[in-house]
Amino acid sequence: MENRLQPLTKTSSHHRSNADNISTFPVNMLPEEIQIRILSRLSTDETLRCQTVCKPWQMGIKAWASRTPMDYTAQTQKPFYFMYNTEKAYISTYAYNSDKEKWVSFMIPNSNKKSSILPLELPPFSKTDFYISASRGLVCFMDTKSQDNIFVCNPVIKSQIRLLPKAPGDRACYCTISMSTDVSSKKFVVAMVKSFPLNNSSKYKEAIQLYKSDSNSWVNLCTEKVGWLGGETCVICNDILYTVAQFPCVLGDTQPFHEILAYNLSQASQKNSLAITKVSVPCALTRVRLLNLNGTLTVVGGIPKDKSMKIKTIGIWKLCENKLKQITQAPDDDVVSKFLNEIDGAFSTSGCGNFVFIQSCVSRTLLMYDFSSNVWKVVPKAPLPFEDHDSHYLNGFCFEPRLDIIP
Repeated sequence: MENRLQPLTKTSSHHRSNADNISTFPVNMLPEEIQIRILSRLSTDETLRCQTVCKPWQMGIKAWASRTPMDYTAQTQKPFYFMYNTEKAYISTYAYNSDKEKWVSFMIPNSNKKSSILPLELPPFSKTDFYISASRGLVCFMDTKSQDNIFVCNPVIKSQIRLLPKAPGDRACYCTISMSTDVSSKKFVVAMVKSFPLNNSSKYKEAIQLYKSDSNSWVNLCTEKVGWLGGETCVICNDILYTVAQFPCVLGDTQPFHEILAYNLSQASQKNSLAITKVSVPCALTRVRLLNLNGTLTVVGGIPKDKSMKIKTIGIWKLCENKLKQITQAPDDDVVSKFLNEIDGAFSTSGCGNFVFIQSCVSRTLLMYDFSSNVWKVVPKAPLPFEDHDSHYLNGFCFEPRLDIIP
């Protein structure tokens, strides 16, 4: 029967003594419902190990994920942070398990063996960089070079990849994506924001497209001339698409030159333009990034120390009643100060659940903030096979490890 669980062991009960049968009892002899119950109790680390045992085990986990029990309640797990080098190929890749506070060996699944976008034989991201967005256990990747090659996967359940139809539109100077997943229906959407500079003008053409998994198609939501630059960061929170508009600024000006725009996706149609709500940014920021933490818009940015716009510290804000409220900023201690000196203005940001990760783009240093305990922490450096003084450019993303959803 299609979608039935594959045998989870090749062990046979024949030609063995009764004592041996007790210690090597074949899991596949159990009723299918019991197999599902066993799989539902696996932790993320256990699932990763089980998938490497044999293909039947891997397919069994995939089958369970595609039809989890109705009364199954996913246990909340702290996120993983996957770090990769965008310039050099290397043998090992690692993810930081924030629950166990350690780096574990981790590979991102292959998207297509024929095109070899992420070949299993080679480390991922060694030749191609991606726009990346994660939501509720799923991760969306889009090739930065073509801006139309997109796939979605659950990094924990490595046997299922969903290639999306090619994204519409031309390649843009600035582009970003955001993903939003509904666990109950197992449907997801991907929003893409692009900005094109117009000739002999300070204006840009902004285009917003939306992919829906239930229809497996793209819809053009908005294409218009605007007076700002977008397409650097966006996020979806509760059917609202937030993106950052960057306005022209005068060199040395410390006044805010960013503004957050909110588009209501639930009211979107192909015929009407999206209604825009604006959210003011409290001060001049660098490297502004938008995150969805537990359904709330969260803003992370570097706070400049002077008109030179060099970073003094990093601040985190949350949206409260259409206003940004500062939650915290990186403490002025020796450990964090050393990290801020290392990033030299270049850092990437991602977040999930109660965690925000801030990564240096030029070293293996990773800074983490935990909302639940209000603690900043510098994570031990990733055990990648090169030193920080080597020539490389690092990036990364975090994702929620879930076993109950596949694309």
